[in-house]
Amino acid sequence: RSGNADNHILPFFWQHGEDEATLREMMGAIHGAGCGAVCVESRPHPQFCGDKWWADMDVILDEARKRDMKVWILDDSHFPTGFANDALKGKPDSLCRQNIFVKEKTFSGKGWSKQLHLRRRGFFKQEKAEGGGMIAAFMGMMPPARKFKDDSILCVTARNGEKVVDLTDRLQGDVLHWEKPEGDWTLSVVIRSRNTGSHRNYINMTEEDSCRLLIDAVYEPHWQHYAADFGKTIAGFFSDEPELGNGALYGKDNFLGIEQDLPWGKTMEQEVAAALGEHWKEKLHLLWRDGEEVARVRTKYMDVLTKLVRSAFSQPVAAWCRAHGVQYIGHVIEDDGQHCRTGSSLGHFFRGLQYQDMSGIDDIGGQVYPQGEDEPKINFMRQPRNGEFYHYGLATLARSAAAIEHRKQGNAMCEIFGNYGWSEGVKLEKYLADHFLVRGINYYVPHAFSGKEFPDPDCPPHFYAHGHNPQYRHFGRLMQYGNRVCSLLEGSTQQTPAAVLYHAEAEWTGRCMPMEKAARVLWDMQVDFHYVPSDVFAQPDWYRTEISDTLTVNGHAHRVLIVPTAQFITGEAAEGIC
Repeated sequence: RSGNADNHILPFFWQHGEDEATLREMMGAIHGAGCGAVCVESRPHPQFCGDKWWADMDVILDEARKRDMKVWILDDSHFPTGFANDALKGKPDSLCRQNIFVKEKTFSGKGWSKQLHLRRRGFFKQEKAEGGGMIAAFMGMMPPARKFKDDSILCVTARNGEKVVDLTDRLQGDVLHWEKPEGDWTLSVVIRSRNTGSHRNYINMTEEDSCRLLIDAVYEPHWQHYAADFGKTIAGFFSDEPELGNGALYGKDNFLGIEQDLPWGKTMEQEVAAALGEHWKEKLHLLWRDGEEVARVRTKYMDVLTKLVRSAFSQPVAAWCRAHGVQYIGHVIEDDGQHCRTGSSLGHFFRGLQYQDMSGIDDIGGQVYPQGEDEPKINFMRQPRNGEFYHYGLATLARSAAAIEHRKQGNAMCEIFGNYGWSEGVKLEKYLADHFLVRGINYYVPHAFSGKEFPDPDCPPHFYAHGHNPQYRHFGRLMQYGNRVCSLLEGSTQQTPAAVLYHAEAEWTGRCMPMEKAARVLWDMQVDFHYVPSDVFAQPDWYRTEISDTLTVNGHAHRVLIVPTAQFITGEAAEGIC
């Protein structure tokens, strides 16, 4: 009513080591576009957390204080979060990412007694690097070929039908002494490997001592330099697309192939062994198979994995931020269902972001379009585009986490506009802003302001471009509009008569319907809803879950719970539903 609006916008400001005059010019341009905050990203800065970085941050913070702006800091030298500013250099492999994968071979015929050299006979043959195709060429991140000299055998089992025998104790180095019974027996060799994914020298998201390297390398140095600004000018830190990192970047990394790498580590091994019981090694090969027993093993494995990510990574970082008077925000890769997979994401959207102060998503590179869910069918990386997920599923993921988790207080963030190319103008940006505003997103990170000399080819558009963007003034009006609408909607109550069960556990274990299929029907019928994870039944105290004639989660009452088609759901969800 007064015409004043709170700030809900914190655009990326990419740092390349520009001079002081340029930094001050850009801070003025960001503020002049109606943005009361900025998220500083190295992108990459030549001396992140070095002398030049601190000199540049001094200038940015000085300008922010003068203009009463808030400053957020992207928490690594470049995306995705987890490189820890090269803190793993020279550290032991135990702190780095570890994977497991399986090699199998079937032996037929009568019984015999042999010594099998497991690095021969096709078990440990060198594999070609993944790649070719546009993703690897575009990103420049082809995973290197495996070097088996760095690997070790975790366990060996032999199976004949339902019978499984653990042969691990018969290993002598790489030689297996095996008296094969008569019949067809399949030997499964599970191999523990140093990370073979796209980002090899990254922290292990399941190991707290590894994740601590990120805090020590990035968070603590900023506190040492700017403690007086924490909770005042410095608002918090932003984690950008942290990932488990097994497999190719943006690959469909779940249980899709016999040789799929899966995340591992010393704590994973302890927890998986406890979850699967005394004969856990006999069950491990099931991670790469199908069936009802497989579903139980995969559920326990992924349950251990995603809870360790939460306790080893998200929770300690969030606790550090709260202890130092700032907030912790960010997002994972959600693209085409990655939010509930390993590889380029964290395995479970809600658990991965559980301790953050806002929920988060991103819309970049042509994900949401005015054409809706069906067009275009190819994304900017020339891969199939799941427009149904982007149009019906993406925003509601963030809005749901913001609503059902009390710590987030209804705050949902979207990184937006980036990498649509210079063809994206304010008209498309207005559509994108409205798309997410009506779906409950109330904080925005426009992507991006760049201090590089125009034209900077890095993921345009750039909203100022040293005065070369003719729509800069109109972009500013859009930011003012966004701040005003977010302020008007702040504290409003959502009416969500329906809830849709989040499909992560169903996808881990078997055939299932992606949640956006149900979402499409509801959105097209103008029935609002939240996604709810099975954890609302398993953790009723955290989610403040009450079940009567409604399913009430953190004060939001849902009259109906919709379960998309699934071969398996969790026991807690089944019990809660019944």
